[in-house]
Amino acid sequence: MAGKKRVRRTRAAKKGGHPFLVLLFFIALIMGSAYMTDRMTNAPDSEVAQNVTTIGHLFNDKEMQGLVPKEDQGTPESVKEKIKAAMDKVVTVQVKADDEEPAGSSVSSNEKKDGSQTMEKGKKASFSLPSIVSKITGKEESHENTAASSSLQGKPTEAASSAVSSTPSSTVSASSSASAAPAAAAPSVKKVAGQPKAPAKQSAVPVKAAPASAPRPNTPSAVKGKLAVVIDDAGRDLASQHVYESLGIPLTLAVMPNQVHTRDAALSWHAHGLPVILHQPMESVSGIGMESKVILTSMSDEEIRSLLKRSLSQVPEAVGINNHQGSKATTDRHTMEVVMNELHHRHLFFFDSRTNSTTAADGAAASYGVPYVRNDLFVDNEADVAAISAMIREAAKRAQKYGTYVIIGHCRPKTAEAFRQMVPQLEKEGIQFVYVSSLAK
Repeated sequence: MAGKKRVRRTRAAKKGGHPFLVLLFFIALIMGSAYMTDRMTNAPDSEVAQNVTTIGHLFNDKEMQGLVPKEDQGTPESVKEKIKAAMDKVVTVQVKADDEEPAGSSVSSNEKKDGSQTMEKGKKASFSLPSIVSKITGKEESHENTAASSSLQGKPTEAASSAVSSTPSSTVSASSSASAAPAAAAPSVKKVAGQPKAPAKQSAVPVKAAPASAPRPNTPSAVKGKLAVVIDDAGRDLASQHVYESLGIPLTLAVMPNQVHTRDAALSWHAHGLPVILHQPMESVSGIGMESKVILTSMSDEEIRSLLKRSLSQVPEAVGINNHQGSKATTDRHTMEVVMNELHHRHLFFFDSRTNSTTAADGAAASYGVPYVRNDLFVDNEADVAAISAMIREAAKRAQKYGTYVIIGHCRPKTAEAFRQMVPQLEKEGIQFVYVSSLAK
């Protein structure tokens, strides 16, 4: 027993974990990380983000960009129109009927009182946030109320501005082109070849404006002086503009680009047989309160031309332009030469607002053969009807003294009221109102 050898048994090596379990663990870890990353970095789609940005700019950035001057916010009605237009642009949904005709049919805003009724053939129903709110409050908006934002208060609706498109390239209502004034009432300035025009024929029945006669002959029995009036800053307050349209005298409207009512203002004024010019923002010496898109002296020639072309595309009815602010730009000869070169090719005239005591615009216009005329007086530096009326009276006296005189007013309620009161008086005193283009040389 003692000599017997002990047999040693070798232990089998322990096997490690299954390799597939390790692989599955890593796969689960990667998928979990990807899921958490997606949840943490998930952002709203571009359409939602754009809508939020648009509303944010409406309520926060307008005043900072100078689109609405602090000293002239406009009437409560015009502010309401701006908010409504922006909200319509963001959240408008169009519903088509099953038996609707192809594109080109007219749009109907009549609301259905009976939910079981089908939509009329060839028409659309437009539903927007404002209309939903109005239904909840019990104050439904009719087609007449919608069109009233672009009509003269207390007079028949002018439907030219109700058929407005918000983009420069969109077609306009036939009411603005069909109700043209006699050629004798319009200024003798050539129109630009190749400019977009309203279509001659539409498949749907166009919305017709109330008869808008051209300004009546403004020739007193004994003319003692000629007064040319330009109304600046149009496109912000349509209610004030309609007051000017109701006066029935030769007036020129300067429409600002990039405004809520840029197209409405131009179409409505043009439908009354009155001339429109572009009120182009330009760089000022102070740089305070400038618009977001301004002609700057630091721009290249191509940048100036491109900006001017975009502005003119928004006001294709324009027969000329004038400067909004621009106390620095109008004194820079090179900047003015680039502008005049563009106007020369488009056969437009230049009206110098004279926001600076010196100007380089006259010399640049002469070098390119562009008709030129300059402002003599701003009549509404004070926001008071009596003070504005006194300035208009002073302008009439100077017109009698010098033969002709050029003044600028603005699309503001108090200025419009002052002109409404003064025009009949001045006409009786022998003041003849003329288009500013008739004085361009």
